Amino acid sequence: MKITNGTETKIQKVDLVETFNYLLGLHVKQMDFIRGFQVIKGELRSGEKVLIIWRNLLETTNEDLEKFFVKQGYNTRDSEFDRIYVNGDNHLENLKLEENKWKVVLIEEEFKRLMFDVRDV
Repeated sequence: MKITNGTETKIQKVDLVETFNYLLGLHVKQMDFIRGFQVIKGELRSGEKVLIIWRNLLETTNEDLEKFFVKQGYNTRDSEFDRIYVNGDNHLENLKLEENKWKVVLIEEEFKRLMFDVRDV
């Protein structure tokens, strides 16, 4: 990203994971890197419990994501999370059981909304 400081413009890397956590207002409780997936667990100011899964879209398929999700036991621990954020198109909603209450949210859509939606500002 090109960042201007005074009259000087520099190219600077932006940490998308940290920026997304900040925009959500997430209180991070745990951050791990598990078999190619960056996993963040935390809580929003509203009290909602959140799971965030980042993955390299060039290296992982939806099938890889689903296997990882099931292997970690997230589907069976429904009450643990209210929202699950994942980057890239996915089919995690298909793993949801009738009694599950969590909702899958695409990181890209939420990131854009948080960055540019100024209606309530």
